[in-house]
Amino acid sequence: MPKFEKILCPVDFSPDSQVALQYAADLAQSGGGELTVLHVVEPILYPVEYGMAPVPAVDLESTATANARGKLDELVEAIVAEGVRAATRVVFGRADQQICDVAREGRFDLIVLATHGLTGLKHLLLGSVAERVVRHADCPVLTVKRRG
Repeated sequence: MPKFEKILCPVDFSPDSQVALQYAADLAQSGGGELTVLHVVEPILYPVEYGMAPVPAVDLESTATANARGKLDELVEAIVAEGVRAATRVVFGRADQQICDVAREGRFDLIVLATHGLTGLKHLLLGSVAERVVRHADCPVLTVKRRG
């Protein structure tokens, strides 16, 4: 079995991603690896077609980034207390692209990622970040689905 020394776990703060994070932390701890917990702040779309003046994107995006850093710090604090070597990272862009780019640039051995299990119309409209990461990542991807 390969040794996963560098594990990347993208989170969106949903209950599903919390389950994936626990899997990633357990893998990192059992294999003596290091875990990086990633959050991607996606661009915000503005309804300018209706004559509404957009709020400056920098303000909303910087607020979202600051909030994400705070939440990530809380998550990682609990993981580190369990003895896992862990770090956080926040990036900006399209989630699937950023996850693959971070994994490639950081030479990660494994990506552990939640799948929300959307089907039908929701899947068609929203797509699947996990599906696109599995297709485009250069390293193995473990998708985790919450039971029940």
